[in-house]
Order: sequence, then structure tokens, then C-alpha cells
Amino acid sequence: MEKNKKKLPVIDDTKKVRFFGFQYDLKPFCIIMGCALAALLLLVALTLFGVDISWYGVLFGMGFLVALALSSQLCRERGIDKEFPFSLVWWVFPCSIIGARVYFLIFNGGAETFMDVIAIWKGGLAIYGGIIGGLIGLIICCLIHKVNIIKTTDIVAPLLAIGQGFGRIGCIFGHCCYGIKVTSKSLQWFPISLFVDGDWHLATNFYESVFDFALFFVLTIILRKTKITGLPTCAYLVGYGLIRFILETFRDHDQTLFIGSYPVSKLVSLLCVLTGTIGICVLLLVHNRKTKLENADVQ
Repeated sequence: MEKNKKKLPVIDDTKKVRFFGFQYDLKPFCIIMGCALAALLLLVALTLFGVDISWYGVLFGMGFLVALALSSQLCRERGIDKEFPFSLVWWVFPCSIIGARVYFLIFNGGAETFMDVIAIWKGGLAIYGGIIGGLIGLIICCLIHKVNIIKTTDIVAPLLAIGQGFGRIGCIFGHCCYGIKVTSKSLQWFPISLFVDGDWHLATNFYESVFDFALFFVLTIILRKTKITGLPTCAYLVGYGLIRFILETFRDHDQTLFIGSYPVSKLVSLLCVLTGTIGICVLLLVHNRKTKLENADVQ
């Protein structure tokens, strides 16, 4: 009997790397992180040689690379093939760029020429448009590969938060998405404020970056500690919605998109918070009811 037993495969931990409490395959992790670092060094060099670069777009893309490197381990938390993110990114990335650009143009007076539409290297990308476009790409990819959409959004939620954190760092370098003017001399220093175009402004881009990274950690914990499908997704909607709604109050009017006299992002943020809150309540009620029924059956 002993001879007929199959030997279990031995896991080689020397080919793993630990990051944020997870273990990742060493080779793809190093390749992706190395590419991200190489891209950053190249862009810094180009900037030093006088080439004008939209750092928001650059860091937005780097956030995607970092998220991709982290994605394989998170997939295991929802029973999804760890290779699936490498298919997903081909849909989500271009759709998010298109969505971010279209959203910006819709609420910023449109464009006069075709070059104005595609000139993303000059800036003009809106994060909420990127989320909407990326979600469309995610749904299409999940339908093609027959993967559960909500389980996939649960995985993407913390990755989206860390990607947005990188994007806001790009805003700091690109001098965009800053807050109202700071007149008090005692507050005119970073990270409280930024010096932009001859004036000091609240560093709302830096604040959001910090909150986004914190949201990543919170969502990762929720993903690991609970198996309720949809909860990390709803938690993201509430968390990021609150972050953005509060910070929009202190954002400079020249850096804000409006519907009439009201900030578009505040309206979208409020919708996210309401949707996420309702979703969390429904999911917890259903989960509690299911647990009670299972306990009753056992008794």
C-alpha cells in the first residue's frame, strides 16, 4: 500500500517572494517590477533631457504593472486561475484609457480636432472614466472566458486602489488635481500644500494617494478574511467614494469638472457610496440568513 501512494509535489519556496503578506512566483513578479522600474528610470531620463511627459499617464500605467504583479496571489482568494489577469489586462487597460479620455472630454467642453481626442500625452484623463471603461473591459473579458464577474471585481478592487495611489503620485509631479489656495504662511510646505504656478495649494493629490494606498490594505484584508462574494467590491465603492467626495470639497475649481455649478466627481462619488452601502447591507443580510438556515439544518 505504501508503495502505491502518490508522492505530493514539493513546493520550492526559494522561487517565491513575499510581498504585502502574500507569496508570489518569483520570475513573473521580478519581470513586471523590473519593467516598471526600467520604465520609470527611462521617463525620468527623458524629463531631464527636456521631453515633456504627462506624469499622470505614466504613473497610471505603472500602477497597472504593479497591480498585475500582485494579481496572481489575490486570484487564489476567489478561486480564479492566477493566469487570468494576464488575459484581463489586455481588455481593461485600453478600455480604461479610452474611458478616462472620453469622460474628461465630455465634461471639459469636448475636442475640436481628432488630435485633441487622442492627445493623452498632454494629460486629460479622468479616473472615474477610467474605472467605467475598465469595468466594461472586465465584463467583456469575463464573458469571453466564462469567469465570474463579481469574483473578478473583488480581486480588482484592491488592485484598483493601489493603481489609483500611483496615479495620484503622477498628479503631484504633473501639478494637477491640487486643492484650493493656501494663504497661511505656516501651511505653505509639502505635504500640506504644493507650489504650483506661483501659488501654494492644498496637496489634495498627495492626500488621495495616501488614502488610496490605505484603502488597498483594507480591501486586501477584507478579501482575505471574508469569502462573501461582492463584499470587497462594495467596500471599494464606499471607501473610494468617501475619499473622493471629501477631497473634492477642497479641490481647486480649475482642476474640477462640473455639471452646471456642481462637481461631477462629487455626484459620482455620492452614487458610489450609496450603491456600495446598499450592496454591503444586502450581502450581509443574505449571508446571515444563509448561515442561520445552515445551522438550523445541522440541528
